[in-house]
Amino acid sequence: MGHASTAVSAAGESAAAAASYAALQRRLDRMPTGAPDAASLRRILRLLFSPEEAELAAQLPSLVSVRALARRMDRDRDELDAMLTSMAARGLVLDLEHRGQRWVALAPVVIGFFEFTFMRVRHDAPMTELAALFHEYLFDDPEHRFAEAVFAGSVQLGRSLVREEALPQQARTEVLDYERATAVVAGATSVAVSRCPCRYHADLLGLACDAPQRTCLTLGSAAEALVRADLAEAISPEEGLEILAEAKAAGLAQTADNVQREVSYLCNCCGCCCGMLQSIRNAGIDGAVVPSNWIAGGDLTACRGCRSGCVDACPTAAITRVDHDGRGRRRYWAEIEASRCIGCGVCVEACDHGVRTMLPREERPYTPETGLERMIAMAVERGKLGDLLVDTLPGAGPRAVARLLAHLERAPRATADRAVGPLRSVFLRGLLATVRLGARAGGS
Repeated sequence: MGHASTAVSAAGESAAAAASYAALQRRLDRMPTGAPDAASLRRILRLLFSPEEAELAAQLPSLVSVRALARRMDRDRDELDAMLTSMAARGLVLDLEHRGQRWVALAPVVIGFFEFTFMRVRHDAPMTELAALFHEYLFDDPEHRFAEAVFAGSVQLGRSLVREEALPQQARTEVLDYERATAVVAGATSVAVSRCPCRYHADLLGLACDAPQRTCLTLGSAAEALVRADLAEAISPEEGLEILAEAKAAGLAQTADNVQREVSYLCNCCGCCCGMLQSIRNAGIDGAVVPSNWIAGGDLTACRGCRSGCVDACPTAAITRVDHDGRGRRRYWAEIEASRCIGCGVCVEACDHGVRTMLPREERPYTPETGLERMIAMAVERGKLGDLLVDTLPGAGPRAVARLLAHLERAPRATADRAVGPLRSVFLRGLLATVRLGARAGGS
């Protein structure tokens, strides 16, 4: 039930089906990452979701138990469970087992059903057509509406991990475990690998580079969910470390889930295929990936300005070969645009002359502790606090509400006011007023 082949064309669908797809687009757009309406997105939804699945997905909170969902929707639990199982197998929802209950979450566009669609070779969907539609939606819009929605704030889905090998020997002890790709993989309770969705997507369009594709690592409960849905292959942490080493040797940059605890994925990215890195390179959204705590530097007086090396290796095109006039003769060297440097360290190993080095950033980027904390921070920044309260927190329990309130307490006043203002909430306004009164009293 609900395979892509059962989806009908927009021209022949009923008014009820059309309303279900429209409601699903609006539901996806309420997520912190957003999903602006476009003809290409509407076609994607029709290819991936049957009308019945679209109707169900439009009503899903971000996290809910199947038992609670069946009760809320007054539907047979077994029938609903079977439908959600089919959707999970195609990456349209995420599912997990916790304390004897099955929980489901609606997958966003990214990181979500774009990646899950292209994580494996599929024969149940028109993959070439989907690749072209996703390319149109994600990359071809001259206004970059989707990229602007996803990367609207400073808190992002992904962060860069610095290569430990690129750091000065004495600085390697300063890197925390959640900043080390090797520690993230070695310490995971479960590890799985899948085809890189970005490179496979580009491959279907004849645009892929020659970098390896079996490089996308998922970790912990996320790995278990993807293996259960046959979207990834279970491997040992040792195998994961071997894949990581091969990816580094191929010049790929490491990006991971932007959290400190329970990191769910670690990608090995190239600048030509990765959607996040392309947003930096082509859309000018420098903050699309949270940088590591390091930034590329080096002694320009020793730089030879070679035509390859760090310039070609940089995944964000942050390094350019500049023509300078030195001592009455023309010479070249490579300069770094600091705002675009994600601190991955790829350039250090690409420099044949030992010029490049990694330096500590003056200010450490903020890394949320958990995925829930990141979701809250993104919603507050992007003006979607109301959607978060309605769509997510009821299923996540009182602890989630407490985390939201704690985040509002810590947020800058302008950010908190902007988030709470549209909600017309006496409670939240009272909370912020109380916090400010306490702050003034503490400072007097």
